[in-house]
Amino acid sequence: MIRREQAERTRELLLDAAAAELWLHGLGGTRIQDVLDRAQVTKGGLYHHFTSKQEMADALAAQEAGRWPALAEDVSSSGARGLSALEEFAVSAAQRLQDDIRAKAVLRIAEELEGSAAASVLAAWHDFTILSLQQAIADGEVGDSIAIREVAATVVEAVYGACVCPAPASVPVDGPVRVRRLWAVLAPGLRSTAG
Repeated sequence: MIRREQAERTRELLLDAAAAELWLHGLGGTRIQDVLDRAQVTKGGLYHHFTSKQEMADALAAQEAGRWPALAEDVSSSGARGLSALEEFAVSAAQRLQDDIRAKAVLRIAEELEGSAAASVLAAWHDFTILSLQQAIADGEVGDSIAIREVAATVVEAVYGACVCPAPASVPVDGPVRVRRLWAVLAPGLRSTAG
C-alpha cells in the first residue's frame, strides 16, 4: 500500500513538473531532464510511469479532456443562456487557467498534440461558445447575420489571450478580472448586431 501511494505521488510530481515545463516551453522545447530536475525524481522513477515527454503530455491531456466539457455542463445547469452563459464560462475558464498549471499546459500544447485529447479541450470550449451564440441569436441578444464560427473562434482566442498574456507589472490583475474587462468590450459589440 505504501509503495502504491509513493508511486502515485511520484507520478503526480512528474505530471506537475511536466505541466510547468510544457507551459513554459511547449512540447518541442521541453526537455526530460528539466522535468526530472523540477520534480526531483530520478530517470528510473520517470520510466516507471512514462517512457517519454509525449506520454506525459498525453496523460495530462487525457486528464483535462473531461474537465472542460464538465465546466460547460456546470454553466448550462446553472440556467445561464446566451451571452450570460458565455461570460460565465469564460470567467470560469479564466479561473481554471489561473489556478491549474496542468490546464494551462494542455491548452498551450494543444496544437502540438493534434488529434489528441488536448484538441478536444479546445473543441469543447469552441462548441460551448457556438451553442451560447446560437442561444443568444434565438433569444434576440445577437443578430443572426454574424459569422457564428468566426465569432466563436475569435471569442475563444481573445479569452484565452486575456488569460495567458502577462498583465503589465504596474497593474497586476487576475485572469477572471481581465476576462470580465474583455467581456465588457465584446458583449456590447455582439449585442449591437441584434439591430
